[in-house]
Amino acid sequence: MNVQPGKKVGGYQLLSRIASGGQAEVFHAKATSMALFGKPRHSEFVILKRLLPAFRRDARHVERFRKEGELMLRLKHPCIVHTLGCFGQESDPILVQEWVDGQPLEKLHERCRRRNQFLPLEVVVFVLRQLLLALCYIHELSEEGIWHGLIHADVSPANLLLSKEGEVKLIDFGVARLLGEKMFRENELHGTLAYMSPEAMLGHPIDEKADLYAVGILLWELMANRRLFEGNSEVERMHKVKNAQVPSVACHNPSLPHFSELILRKALAVHPERRFESARAFIEALDALARRMGLRQDLGLITRLLEGFHKT
Repeated sequence: MNVQPGKKVGGYQLLSRIASGGQAEVFHAKATSMALFGKPRHSEFVILKRLLPAFRRDARHVERFRKEGELMLRLKHPCIVHTLGCFGQESDPILVQEWVDGQPLEKLHERCRRRNQFLPLEVVVFVLRQLLLALCYIHELSEEGIWHGLIHADVSPANLLLSKEGEVKLIDFGVARLLGEKMFRENELHGTLAYMSPEAMLGHPIDEKADLYAVGILLWELMANRRLFEGNSEVERMHKVKNAQVPSVACHNPSLPHFSELILRKALAVHPERRFESARAFIEALDALARRMGLRQDLGLITRLLEGFHKT
């Protein structure tokens, strides 16, 4: 796809490529009609997501990408990016998604680490609570009374968008699967290495506890203001993820209450059965932390954070 500004693709005018990595590329675009897929549009700006050329030549990847689009069209939750539709050729589908005006959590946290500035704890709790609401929705997903239970399997700071309106949006369901569904070949690793659970790294079947483990890693990293499983090579990082040795967060942030350490121990337990039973149980723990510390929890937290991000 030619990404020259102004080029039209379908009913969209390309503005810029905003990301390219993994298996797909993502474009910021402008809708040229007042309706999208037969419905009145809510915004003139959208995201177009398309497989990279190398993956468009592989029927397996094309089918998986198409399934991602079909899946996301079914997901309706304020903390999950909204997919509007799909168009393009059979071998080259293009997903159309809502445009979220903001920043990925990854970018914000990287900036904080470089400046040795901690994200306010009230922001950390609010963001991860919204993420857990999204996970609660997909883990308990049902249609017409039939439970489908979905695992995201790639929860990471790159896949969490914070909008200027104060919203938190989970994105990229490219490796999501139904509970018990076998999507990939044996010994294939899918997801972001630094946020994988030990059982995923060992090639064992995963369930919703793998998603909750990733949230635990995010909580530790945001509280400690550093990466948890760092290494000089992929092999070293894989070894650390597999062994799941988690240092006390108090070593890096002694101002935190002991209760936060208890939450992290449960979230990052090596054995899945010792972790939080569900996203709802994790939310209850974060709510208890917020009450104990008198933390504010509202959309304005993200709005003010992003305003400050752009001023400095």
